[in-house]
Amino acid sequence: MYKRQLLILLLTFSVFVYAEEYEFEPTPNKAEYYSGNFNKGKDMSDLYKWAEKFVEWTDDRGDVWNEMETVIFTPYYSNDLQATDFVWLNLHPDSTSQYKTVENWAKYGGKLFSTIPITNSRVTEVWQWPVSSPEGEISDMGFVRFTDCNLMEGVSMRQAFDAYTRFAIKAKATGDTMGRKMMMSPVGAGDVDFDFVYSLYANSPSEYGKNVDNFGENLMGTPEAEALNDIAECGNGRSYTTVRVKDCLLYTSPSPRDVEES
Repeated sequence: MYKRQLLILLLTFSVFVYAEEYEFEPTPNKAEYYSGNFNKGKDMSDLYKWAEKFVEWTDDRGDVWNEMETVIFTPYYSNDLQATDFVWLNLHPDSTSQYKTVENWAKYGGKLFSTIPITNSRVTEVWQWPVSSPEGEISDMGFVRFTDCNLMEGVSMRQAFDAYTRFAIKAKATGDTMGRKMMMSPVGAGDVDFDFVYSLYANSPSEYGKNVDNFGENLMGTPEAEALNDIAECGNGRSYTTVRVKDCLLYTSPSPRDVEES
């Protein structure tokens, strides 16, 4: 009897320890990143016009595309502005939703695709773990920064997620309004020498700048900020302005899209 009670106690304790191992639970989603260059004689205004046609096309195809959001990035701070003219992002809640659109596009999107004003040089899909969401007034242009990160020895991705989440909570308490994501397991990226990509974004460039100053004034040197130095080393930063061209129809938040016809 004593041995049985001891076994039950040990099993219960092990389950409790496992449950308490991580503080926060990520809610994954999927993303597709298309990047490349404009075709001869074309520019960003042509891509915006094509994006409007794309949105109309998806709206005519029923609920297959209702869960997807689309955002177009324009490179701003980069070590090679000639390499990429644009980044096209599709966001999906999960792989089921993502691959429904992949199948639908492969079957029926050929005619529309033949009119696209760009040439993709790289198409990547990733898993994303949102850490925080941007807050504040939504404008017609957002701003995002990406960095490539390598975990410190002995640190797991889940431990990193906990550390970034604790920092985001601390940051919000000081007035921070940034959105944050961890992006991992890329397909289509070739051989990569990093563990994940860290995304930091805001509803407008001015809001982004405000949060950068807030970090220096209120967050630098705090235990939550210092803890990130023991989680990962990040580099190769690059930044983009962003314009949302398609909202997820399951949500009612207003779109920052305000693309003018030229």
